[in-house]
Amino acid sequence: MTRRRKIQLASVLAAAFVALAGSAYAGYVLAGRYRGSLEQTYRRALSDLNDYVAAIETTLEKAVYANTLPQQNGVAAKLIREASGAQAALAVLPAGDSDLSNVSRFLSQVGEYALSLSSKVSAGGTVTEEEYETLRELGGYAAALRGKLADTESRILNTGERIGEALSTGNLEKAAPSAFQGSLEETAEEFADYPTLIYDGPFSDHIGQMEPKFLDGKAEILQGNAQTAAAAFWGVPHGGVTHTGDTAGGLPTYNFSYGDARVSITKAGGYAASMIDPRAVGETSLGYEEALARAKDFLEQRGVSGMRESYYVIHDGKCVINFAYSEGDLIFYPDLIKVAVALDNGQIVEYDATGYLMNHHNRPAQQPALSVQEAQQNVSPHLTVQDARPCVIPTAGSNEALCYEYHCLGEAGEEVLVYLDAQTGLERQILILTRSDNGVLTR
Repeated sequence: MTRRRKIQLASVLAAAFVALAGSAYAGYVLAGRYRGSLEQTYRRALSDLNDYVAAIETTLEKAVYANTLPQQNGVAAKLIREASGAQAALAVLPAGDSDLSNVSRFLSQVGEYALSLSSKVSAGGTVTEEEYETLRELGGYAAALRGKLADTESRILNTGERIGEALSTGNLEKAAPSAFQGSLEETAEEFADYPTLIYDGPFSDHIGQMEPKFLDGKAEILQGNAQTAAAAFWGVPHGGVTHTGDTAGGLPTYNFSYGDARVSITKAGGYAASMIDPRAVGETSLGYEEALARAKDFLEQRGVSGMRESYYVIHDGKCVINFAYSEGDLIFYPDLIKVAVALDNGQIVEYDATGYLMNHHNRPAQQPALSVQEAQQNVSPHLTVQDARPCVIPTAGSNEALCYEYHCLGEAGEEVLVYLDAQTGLERQILILTRSDNGVLTR
């Protein structure tokens, strides 16, 4: 290689090195800017979380002294807004290995609990001293959390630590946690004994503790008997059914397959909980009425009686029909079974009885305090009632309420369902019916 060629090659390599170094530096600068922006996001989230929790503490203190319905409603609405903001801020922060599940549960429950008390007063009830004590206890947790967050902000400000550094592997492996991680761990310890809250709301602790009412007292069956039940449910030979595993949790089941299809049989009692056949559905040849007849026949052949169809939807070549249990004119919407019919040949390709298994039981007779005519006085004057019937509907906390369902027409001719509590006459739910070629749904 000539001397001139060597010089040219060295020049190219030097230029490449400079370009590479420049690129690396630019990347380093860009990464630094990104880290700085992310750090600002973390610090803003921590500040917002502190502000929201401080507001929750103050509002809970006021909640103990709120004595009229308008004020109680206002307090509940304010707590829900503040708790929602706090949850959003908490979700932004890097928690690392810290278990903040109880903190998150506190933020989920605090507004819902106040709202449940407000609803109770609206229905003519009163807040008990025990419930006031729970509000005070929640206030104590809010105060403890607010103090811990303020201490965390102060420690980070004094140490100059970057919250984002808690994410780096080096910091997580240190013997002593960072100021931010240490504060999170202390916060988790503060909430280790956070109490169980039972109330009528979607975040109540009793939701996760619910057991299937229909299966209460039913003996657990053997896997082999469950396999026989699965074959009978499908209407196929026992030998073609394969056990694929078990499911634990609130509704324990044995799970089986038959080709690509799957079915779950409850360990208690041996009832079909769900089934799905994922086969491709061919060209549609059946309509809703024919699908409904096939679904009813399917339920009857499997000994499921007393079910009344309600809403349905057609999609992907299937008609999914909701059935609710009924006794005479009284319909029980929590006791729900969903059946999907393939519209090419009428085969049942999906079945879900979870709602029925979790809720169906012998309910004590309820005597409504109001007649259907008396309760109807609370239907909006902007609605025209077409008909009415008694029903039981699920409430937010997976409880139930005896209601009257009023099928109404709105000012623009829209169909509206209004559910009034048969004991208090208060509105429990309002739904708007949507009808199309693809079904009847509510929104």
